[in-house]
Amino acid sequence: MKNGPMIESAEAPPPDHPVHPRWSRTEESTDFFIDEDGLRRWFYFLLAGAVALLGTLAAGLWQLRRAALTPPVFVGISHGLVFSGPPEGIAQVRDADFDVQLADTVEVLFSRTERGLPPQIRDFCAPETVTAVEQAYHDSGRKYPAGYVQSLALLESRAVETRPGRRRILYRGLLSSRSVAAAQTSPIYLECTFVMRAPTALNVAGWRLVQAEALSRDDFYRAEREAETRAALGLPVRP
Repeated sequence: MKNGPMIESAEAPPPDHPVHPRWSRTEESTDFFIDEDGLRRWFYFLLAGAVALLGTLAAGLWQLRRAALTPPVFVGISHGLVFSGPPEGIAQVRDADFDVQLADTVEVLFSRTERGLPPQIRDFCAPETVTAVEQAYHDSGRKYPAGYVQSLALLESRAVETRPGRRRILYRGLLSSRSVAAAQTSPIYLECTFVMRAPTALNVAGWRLVQAEALSRDDFYRAEREAETRAALGLPVRP
């Protein structure tokens, strides 16, 4: 061995007891770290987006539900006129809502074309009523052997009796007849009684004309004359 200055080794002295590498302490690398603030910010972004999507989905479902529950608007044609309107519940139907149907029943019953009376009218009238009007039509037709057509246009109506399942209405109209020989138009006054009976496929409401009687002009305007008379005498006018 040569004499000289001793150089200390840079390596750490070996431990007193050997340590297995698997159980030795390791130090984390500083090259990798967790950005906690950045992750929290992205989490809030994702949460806000999820809430916005849920809100959009809820609004869309609400719009679909409202569109599904909204009743459609019905459009139809009656007597050459286009009509439309939303449907209503049965509880909202009143007797006055059938005034158009009742008036149409009277007009069709007293009208005739070259083909005669439509057979569907029997769903809206009592058989005896149709027979009586048919007899009157044939009796008048004897004046015109070549045949004639007849039409009724109602101008005024007033209900004189209204109760469940029964209505009595006064009508004023113009009855026109036309043949190859002559044509005429005359005013007509009717008192018609309608009764609600079993519905049919064509007449769902069940209202049927069971009686139609001719009135005079004086009978039709009797209520107005009585009111004028009482007013002239200073008596209280009846409602």
